[in-house]
Amino acid sequence: MRNFVLTSESVTSGHPDKLCDQISDAVIDACLFANPTSRAVAECAISSGVVFLSLRGVSDPPCDMATLARGVIADAGYDLSGTAAPTVMLDLDPDGLARPDAPRAQMTTAFGYACDHTPEAMPFAQWAAHRLSGALARARCEGRLSWLSSDAQAQVAVRFENRSPVAIPAIALAFGADTDLTPVQIEAALRVEVLEPAFDGARLVPSAATRLVCVPIAGRTGPEAHSGLTGRKIGDDTYGGHCRQSATALSGKGPDRIDRSAQYAARQAARCVIAAGLARECEVQLSYLLGDESPASVEVDTFGSGGVDDAALSRRLSEVFDFRAGAVAERLGLAHLPTERGGRFFRDLACGGQMGRSDIDTPWEVVSAAARLA
Repeated sequence: MRNFVLTSESVTSGHPDKLCDQISDAVIDACLFANPTSRAVAECAISSGVVFLSLRGVSDPPCDMATLARGVIADAGYDLSGTAAPTVMLDLDPDGLARPDAPRAQMTTAFGYACDHTPEAMPFAQWAAHRLSGALARARCEGRLSWLSSDAQAQVAVRFENRSPVAIPAIALAFGADTDLTPVQIEAALRVEVLEPAFDGARLVPSAATRLVCVPIAGRTGPEAHSGLTGRKIGDDTYGGHCRQSATALSGKGPDRIDRSAQYAARQAARCVIAAGLARECEVQLSYLLGDESPASVEVDTFGSGGVDDAALSRRLSEVFDFRAGAVAERLGLAHLPTERGGRFFRDLACGGQMGRSDIDTPWEVVSAAARLA
């Protein structure tokens, strides 16, 4: 694709899918904080009044899982006082993921992407969607738009010419709204408190031709209105559909799972290609076969923007980075991050995207290896 329109989305912390991601990753944080060699996998489903939490690979949970889950929901802005606290159903299977050689016991294809659209090397549409959802959340938390619910969604449509962003045809904001304001007043408030700060300093801003669609939802929102499930927002977590994406979820998996850690490794490799000035955009594909330590292939696609042949770039990446399944998590120090960050790391990644986070110091965004690629 050279000339096209792409729509990407981002949801706030109170969206049921993101509640599940945050709960699952809060469990991973707790397990790794208690034991960095833990091989836990957590999955969560949520609906009105019920949280179902499945924990595999851990015989003794490191904390009260029900209290943890309810704490995440409360932190997202939901009132759990009185009888509003949900029932938490825990499914515990300590032997469910017993693997003598965990990193090599999985087969996966992971993708990483980076480009020159934004300072964070993220595709513009997804970057803008995250900025909007973040502005929605801050406006609610800071009381500037106190009538907003914690369950909100931002969608951004971006027009590309020769694979570069040139215009924003439309923006859609959906949110719960407990207010007597008219639709015109709601839109005016959102333009001032959400759109303006979200696009402050951006290379591309909404124009007079940009269609803004506001969808205020009266009544129930969040888990009372729609259910949630871990891993259902993989586009939100990664690149918003701008490039190929892995079929597996990120949240709820420990760093021993190559289907999570390889996505971080591929992102770092792609970002280093951009930082080295070798291309304007880069997608890295890592494919692992069952039982093999090293990836079966390391492929690069620069979509015609590279100053170096893609095959040559693939060889350079293989020489500079250790992509072996057992080495990726160790090189990035993933198992020790919850301990180093006071017991909480992966949970904070579960909302707002896991790539290109300038607000969180993540090892896969480090580009010190770029000089070795040039």
